[in-house]
Amino acid sequence: MLTAVGMLVALTAAIPISPPASAQAPPAGVQLASVVLAHGVKQTSAFGQGDVTPVDPGTAFINTDLPYALIKVTSAPAGTPMTLRLVDPNGVAYSVDVSTPKRRDTKPWQSFQFAAPLYILGTDLEGITGMWHFQVLTNSQVQSDTPFQWQSATPLALSNILDAVNASPTDADLHWRYGAALALFNHDADAVNQLQDAIRLNPKYALYHITLGRLYEREGKNAQATSEFQAALGIHGSFYDAVFQGWAHAHLNHLRASH
Repeated sequence: MLTAVGMLVALTAAIPISPPASAQAPPAGVQLASVVLAHGVKQTSAFGQGDVTPVDPGTAFINTDLPYALIKVTSAPAGTPMTLRLVDPNGVAYSVDVSTPKRRDTKPWQSFQFAAPLYILGTDLEGITGMWHFQVLTNSQVQSDTPFQWQSATPLALSNILDAVNASPTDADLHWRYGAALALFNHDADAVNQLQDAIRLNPKYALYHITLGRLYEREGKNAQATSEFQAALGIHGSFYDAVFQGWAHAHLNHLRASH
């Protein structure tokens, strides 16, 4: 059986959409086979290709976790569009537009799996706890709705992330995660150092700049915050471009309004 695993191919800023009264069928032949929430995809595997830790719907994550949703479709022609949507207790957090990739032949994918990171750490969403929903939509209609809980982390989470940083000191994403978690617990000086390390190791990821900019903004260092948000706006090529740029613009507008 032909199988494939793919990352998201396009991300658009979320526009709240009221759930429909009844779900509409996916494009002809396409089947939504499964939606699995997972604690993470191992670094040695490409977006679900290897081992993951599945969790039951309704599970609870803490806001320093970096969970994934793994969405498997079958009988899907290349270019089949879907929307992956994250909904917090206040409404739509963001939406991701995806489509199955091209094939060398004209046959549909017998099996294809999307991996959707459900990250809120280091963003304005990190403090929104309670019941969230991960939704899969086709033709603007909800096909699957998976509930889960976000809960507040305890300081114990910091030591666990630090262990990972010490084990992989050149991993920019781990430095970002540790810095964002430190900021969550108001350890601002150490958080700045970790976030600067993440940017030094990988200066071309907008979320690192946004997280550091948020911290500078909170500290009243508006010039440094502006610089980080502008840096985020200048970075392109991520599947998250539209969302990252929306967040950066929102913070820049707030900074300008406060002058």
